[in-house]
Amino acid sequence: MRIRALVAAAAAALIVPAVPAFATETPSPTTDPSETAAVEPTSAPDGTEETDEQPPAETQPESQPETQPEAQPDTEQQLEPRAETLVEEPTEPVRTGLVITVPTPTPAPGATFTVTYDVEDPTVLGTTINATWWILASDNTAPDGPQTTPITLDADGVGTIQATMPAKIGAYRFWGYIEGDAGATESYSADLGSNDVTKPGVTLSRSLSTFYPYPDGYRDTMSVKMTFNEVVSYTAKVVTEGGTLVRTLGSSSSFQGAKSYTWNGYNNAGNRVSGIYYIRVDAKDPAGNATTARISVGASAKKLTWKTYTKTVTARDALNYKYVGSCSTLKAPARSDWAGSRGLRSNVRCKAPATSARATVHTENVKCLPKSVDGNYRNLSLKHYGGRPKGYTKDVYMVSHVLRPSDWSSRQRHQFGNSIKWKTMASVASPNSLIQSRFSTQYCPAVWWTAGLNSSSRYDVWKYSVGIQYRVLA
Repeated sequence: MRIRALVAAAAAALIVPAVPAFATETPSPTTDPSETAAVEPTSAPDGTEETDEQPPAETQPESQPETQPEAQPDTEQQLEPRAETLVEEPTEPVRTGLVITVPTPTPAPGATFTVTYDVEDPTVLGTTINATWWILASDNTAPDGPQTTPITLDADGVGTIQATMPAKIGAYRFWGYIEGDAGATESYSADLGSNDVTKPGVTLSRSLSTFYPYPDGYRDTMSVKMTFNEVVSYTAKVVTEGGTLVRTLGSSSSFQGAKSYTWNGYNNAGNRVSGIYYIRVDAKDPAGNATTARISVGASAKKLTWKTYTKTVTARDALNYKYVGSCSTLKAPARSDWAGSRGLRSNVRCKAPATSARATVHTENVKCLPKSVDGNYRNLSLKHYGGRPKGYTKDVYMVSHVLRPSDWSSRQRHQFGNSIKWKTMASVASPNSLIQSRFSTQYCPAVWWTAGLNSSSRYDVWKYSVGIQYRVLA
């Protein structure tokens, strides 16, 4: 059908830029000058002027047919005959005022949807009417090709067809026209939008659930990591429970993957804040699907403060391990008036002098300490109360060591004599290396020390005192 061909040509013109129907021709430089050159007048030999007037017809001699010589071929150049193509001028399609209405929001991938055709003057179409359409991707390709179906218009010129959204995610537009046995309408295009109806996925994680913005080096900041499963535009900010903006963290107009931001607990005005807040991320994909995700975080007003701990325990309560040579004893209690005391007695069971091992009595002692929030301690003081046994007159001694847990080597060695009083076994300003399990969540931090003697010495220990400073949040 001629009309169908013309309308199809018009449809293609919507996709491919149309070539102008007519173009202004420029004369060819090879045009024969004799066809346009002016004729110069010449004078007659007798001096009379030539005139354009022709003699009367009746006085002119009867014209005789002239014999034209045969055209001789040009030996230098053969002239090819010019082939002329007749181009039929296109006929205007019938105009009916077609309006196409597509649904909103955009149908999902593979979904069937209704398109409404509204024709202002349906009478010009005739009785048999077909609708033809394409669903075009952003690159003007039609994944499912053109489709044609009969359409029935009511008295007002309104009819519908059922179309199917392509299954592939993308942005599309509907393009089509209708035609009848009496003519066809102009084409019409309508944006369908993107058939991506899935919200972008946003995953949030934070380094700390509570942090302490006071600048003392302990958990002064927290970081949040956000991961996007597709390209999105997003904003990240700190807000209150009610959504009031506290701090802007960052944004991007196009991002996919993981991104982290750090918050120091200050608001946009530069003031330190405290309380429960939310890291909120608002993301939107190119199809307009939006997602909001948030995660809570506590900004505490507390700060690190040094606190002093002092504890006194009996020798019995501090004892963790003992070694008593076969010639020695560990008397419990050392004295009847010292409950919980221990008496170290070297070489009291043998008549002859004993070897060092048999004459040795040795105790290993331990005391748990309070947990320091950042694992730091200072100013360790370790003392004992004791001396020469009651009623014993000879000189005595005892040796103590503080143990380093990393290799259990001895540190802070001290030797003590006869007098009964509080005596310092260790005084360490920076004792972190002497504290076991400073960062453990399973065991208590602890300090370890030994007390022992040999060579027939005797010594009574009643109590130990442990003093130390540790850090708390207050």
